[in-house]
Amino acid sequence: MTLTAPTTAPTDEEIAEVCDKAAGHIDAVGYCKKYLYSVRQAENGLPLNQCEVDVIGAINVAVHGTPRYVGGNPLTHATEKAIEARIDAPSIAAWCDYRGNGKAKAIALLRDTADSLRKVAA
Repeated sequence: MTLTAPTTAPTDEEIAEVCDKAAGHIDAVGYCKKYLYSVRQAENGLPLNQCEVDVIGAINVAVHGTPRYVGGNPLTHATEKAIEARIDAPSIAAWCDYRGNGKAKAIALLRDTADSLRKVAA
């Protein structure tokens, strides 16, 4: 599920693909608030890539295979910027923690961002 790091600026299609994979990951493993992944699940032995994640953790899994930050990948950064442009919050982390922003809204945000990017690219 890991994507290769781009050598040039990511395209809208590449960013949309990350958004789709991140949405699919949240759909498969679940959604958490307050951190990139469920520390409780990880402490109980669940592999990190199977723990519930927030939006940024899901983006990290889509790009790197782990919810943790692993460095300044341009694709991760571009995906986060595309999401930030669509939310009314000071950051993605803050948006994730807002009351009412749960699994369904996180998946919708990622899929809507992907759809929007594909319309722009078309």
